Amino acid sequence: MSDEKEIETLANVIEGFKPGKPLKHYITHAVFPKFKSIAPGTRIDFDFPLTALVGANGIGKSSILHALWGMPFGNSTHKFWFATALDPISTRRGSPQRYFYGHWNESYNGTVETRKARIGKKADYWEPYRLSEADGMKALPDAAFEGKDADRWNPVKRKVVYVNLKAAFGSFDRYFYFDDFDKNDEMRKVMQLEARRLKTIKESGRQSYKLGPGIERLFENRDLRKNDELPQVCRILGRTYESARLIKHSLYPGARGRDMSVVFRRGAEYSEAFAGSGEIAAVRLVTEILNAEPYSLILLDEPETSLHPGAQRAVLRFLLEQIKLHKHQVVLSTHSPEFLNGLPDNAIKVFEDNGSGLARVLPQSSPSAALIRLGKVPSQKVRVLVEDELAALIASHASKTLDPGDVARLEIRVSPGGGDHMLKYSGPLYMDAQQPVCLMLDGDKKRVQTFSDPATIAPADHEALSQRLKDELGVDPLFNIPGGAGTAEHKTAKVNSQLGYLAWLRKRVAFLPQKLPEQILLEHYEPGQGHADNTRDEVKEALVHLVTEGEDVGEYGAAEILTWAKLKIAKIPANNSDISAIRSQLKTWLENI
Repeated sequence: MSDEKEIETLANVIEGFKPGKPLKHYITHAVFPKFKSIAPGTRIDFDFPLTALVGANGIGKSSILHALWGMPFGNSTHKFWFATALDPISTRRGSPQRYFYGHWNESYNGTVETRKARIGKKADYWEPYRLSEADGMKALPDAAFEGKDADRWNPVKRKVVYVNLKAAFGSFDRYFYFDDFDKNDEMRKVMQLEARRLKTIKESGRQSYKLGPGIERLFENRDLRKNDELPQVCRILGRTYESARLIKHSLYPGARGRDMSVVFRRGAEYSEAFAGSGEIAAVRLVTEILNAEPYSLILLDEPETSLHPGAQRAVLRFLLEQIKLHKHQVVLSTHSPEFLNGLPDNAIKVFEDNGSGLARVLPQSSPSAALIRLGKVPSQKVRVLVEDELAALIASHASKTLDPGDVARLEIRVSPGGGDHMLKYSGPLYMDAQQPVCLMLDGDKKRVQTFSDPATIAPADHEALSQRLKDELGVDPLFNIPGGAGTAEHKTAKVNSQLGYLAWLRKRVAFLPQKLPEQILLEHYEPGQGHADNTRDEVKEALVHLVTEGEDVGEYGAAEILTWAKLKIAKIPANNSDISAIRSQLKTWLENI
């Protein structure tokens, strides 16, 4: 199965996962009354087990990951955010930096809320803090439950895995590019010495290596062919490795912490010194996640770093798969469409400036709208064709409450020739051209509730396809079919075109909720007056009476009527049932084309 199909299947499966069933210790939401440059009161709901944070550089995505890291028991956000002389942290007495979050409590069998604030004796330490209804927290229940104290709920207990792919370097690169040596020869000698030590460690399989006064310099040395790690790396990178060995150490000079070396075999053997940065990124991501405990909180900062688009899609598939298998919760920051496409809208949280220098978070967004908000120019607009100018005005009005990114992708135009012409000529043309075009026809063109599904039409019924199309459309569509009319090739091509057109109609054709666009205005402003049963001429006359408010306006033409109608359309509320139906259809097209 391809990554694309697996992503779709996995997303559908885990969309049914709920806090507690089966997502234990799940963080359901986070609220930020006062936290860094996040707008006060900002709330993020984690409606889907994988949440993507999208926004411009410096908007606060990593800050949210740092807050999430500090939420569970035993963790503190000060690991990532602490005061210095250059960067003091603003704290006002009685209003410390703080956040609270909802998490599933097994004993309570529901979501409880815990608050953490920067109030400890150590200036940068974040401690659990008493409940605050002023911050918007839920009141404590009277009964006793595990995890409940007199004035608060204790933090959730779960493991956190934090992987910053922006800082995923092999030990060679970390030493070569980030240590400052005046003498290149000295650097080369050091690297040659450490390479010999690493070779000894690799070939001997030893699990300990000490230098100087008994200081341990080897922390991990293992074969990645075990535990499904190397197969996952191979699938992500789209290439086959015979073997790979991971070595974590501190053999290079300086107080460097733990470095990571990887020795690959793919035909020849080579270390991370000659590996691509994407290979190192894939190894780090896979090994960290496959070794995470079930129900872990996994935080990824820009996982697209160093990975090509196909590898990014494979990582998304891998993450969804691990959520399904081990019930993890994943939150990642990204600028890449490859980590957004295939996710439900409520999994995508868009960060943007609120106009006052603070970040606000939109609760949901389509992948394309999220990227357009980042400044990406739509590569292809979705064009919606309607029968007349009035229908175009109504459809445009319905689109105004869509996400601005979706509106930027939408183009509503009037098609010349009317509905029958669109179904007979335009539809087959756009189908053959594979253009992102949809038809929204007047409701009086609707002859069937749903167009026939070509997958359910038996070969024995192919002879009747022409009549079936005519019955469902009211016209006989014109296809561009090669070969003479009597040839077998022509007949086969015609059947394929007819079946293809039925499939196209099911996805690309919809109808206004009223027979005529005029009736949408009339039913809103004059409900119950029988306009739905009137003839076309009666409806048009009623519209003129409506938009002129019964006044004698002298001579007028179609342009004047449209201008007056536009004023009336602008006053129809967004929750009007007809407007809502049109908007829903537009959104469906934007999400699926």
